[in-house]
Amino acid sequence: MSALFDEDTVSELRRIFTSLRRSLQDVLVIDSVLNPGSSGKCGTCPEAKQLAEELSTISRGKVNFEVLDLLSARHLKPRYVPAFIYDTVKKNVRYYGLPSGQEFAPFIYVHEYISDGVKLQKQVVEEVESIETPMHVKVFVTPECPYCPIVVDFMNQVGIVNSNILVEAIEAFEHPYEADKYHVLYVPYVAITRIEDYDVYGASPIEVVPGYIPPEELVEVLKKAERKLKKTM
Repeated sequence: MSALFDEDTVSELRRIFTSLRRSLQDVLVIDSVLNPGSSGKCGTCPEAKQLAEELSTISRGKVNFEVLDLLSARHLKPRYVPAFIYDTVKKNVRYYGLPSGQEFAPFIYVHEYISDGVKLQKQVVEEVESIETPMHVKVFVTPECPYCPIVVDFMNQVGIVNSNILVEAIEAFEHPYEADKYHVLYVPYVAITRIEDYDVYGASPIEVVPGYIPPEELVEVLKKAERKLKKTM
């Protein structure tokens, strides 16, 4: 019996995971593997570890999580904890925070896209593939936001299609520092920055989208950001 999910949810999660074409190995970075939350700087690390353990069990090994502390994960350079780093080739699609509420669905579906392929239209895939300039896409979200999962789901697929694009969904309530830097008043809020500024929290954005716009319009924002980035090279 699951401590987190009712029987119907367990059944649906198991259906999704067991139908994956290949097994996946995500990384979960928390403050302490043995005593999550002990640093006093990661209030949701215990819940994140429990979630990872539950999903590993429910999926019957189809989705596993390598749980690391910050020191062990330094090669991955997570900017926040908890950090769910999905099993893409370059580990370039990430979720920072506890994926609860509305954010739980894209957290689950990203595994389908990695295993079985994205569900974007062919034209969109081709446009995303054509982006050659590396960039850093930050999507600020909250668990109650009804439009955030649409944007996160789309951007997750963008990162899967094009490894030049580092995609991070950031739970703004858990990690308010950078959201405050960008004066985020509405979510979803997308900030696109230079990949060279990865370690700069609140780095000057190349493009921002303060609020929801349809995914097809986000492609144009990405292409516009690339044009601006090329001018600075």
